[in-house]
Amino acid sequence: MTPKLQKLLEQVNETYPGTVMVRTGQEKSGRLRLDQVKQSFLADRLLIELPDETEADFAIGVELIQLLLSLNGIVPQIFFGLTFEDETLDQQLVTIASRLHRMVMHAIAFREMGKQGYLNNSTATAFRNGIADELSDEQEEIDGQHLFRLLSLVDAQIFNAVLEERKLAEESAEAERFYQSHYPKANAAAKALAEPIMSADLTDSRTIRKTIVHLFAGLDKLLAKENLPTVNAQQYVTLAPVLSERQLNGPVKNLYEIFHSEMTDYASKEKAYVGLGKQDKQNTFVIAAPKNPADRPKFFTELYALSVRELLEKLALPYILRK
Repeated sequence: MTPKLQKLLEQVNETYPGTVMVRTGQEKSGRLRLDQVKQSFLADRLLIELPDETEADFAIGVELIQLLLSLNGIVPQIFFGLTFEDETLDQQLVTIASRLHRMVMHAIAFREMGKQGYLNNSTATAFRNGIADELSDEQEEIDGQHLFRLLSLVDAQIFNAVLEERKLAEESAEAERFYQSHYPKANAAAKALAEPIMSADLTDSRTIRKTIVHLFAGLDKLLAKENLPTVNAQQYVTLAPVLSERQLNGPVKNLYEIFHSEMTDYASKEKAYVGLGKQDKQNTFVIAAPKNPADRPKFFTELYALSVRELLEKLALPYILRK
């Protein structure tokens, strides 16, 4: 581990409520696969583990930066309080939504690792090799792997954009030729999703949240265009809000509309009600209403009258205070 990476680990440990440890394996595959970085917990210890030594400093650095972004309240957290009562479907949706959330953090982390000097020709080659190892070539017709390719290639497009920013345009162009040759449809869709991420001001938490919501909606538009099932992350995923003091102190009715969902509240096992932002239509909280329908009008009247701060504290949901 380089001194810079050791310093980053120390920064994480100053904030993390426990101890973060790092371990790499002995394999040297020549492929950089960020999905192979694993986290495991034991009491108050968090182990970040990578089985492959290939560009391990870059992969671990990205993971540590993502931890810092969450611990320092820069990137809004996501939660999963709803269920379709289908474990397989729920797990698929959680996996997809988590990858979308990480894409935005990758845009921040890749840039930071580039600034720290961890991006070079070797990193670019290993990243491209990792994509080639992960994905099968496209067929003429859209197949069941399209979404999987698309998700991986959004990360690849974000990585390529950072390569260009770091004056590694030749490496970026070589990777783009490879992706366009092997995955033309998914790659074109990935570019459409990656461009708004890379053009956004990802130093601002409010903009980061808007970018995540835009990504959720954008993916569904692309999937619907190909007549594929949508993810509907805007309703399924609870995304922590970024709010001003004025918004926090105002009533819930100013910012949110509460809708009855076909999904189930994971905690109560009752049909859920979802609080969607009036502006962005993003799930911000999930509640279970009284079982007796006669009690619900009073319940919702009182809920809408609560301040947003009171509601979030009542639900034990974190939020980011806008500067």
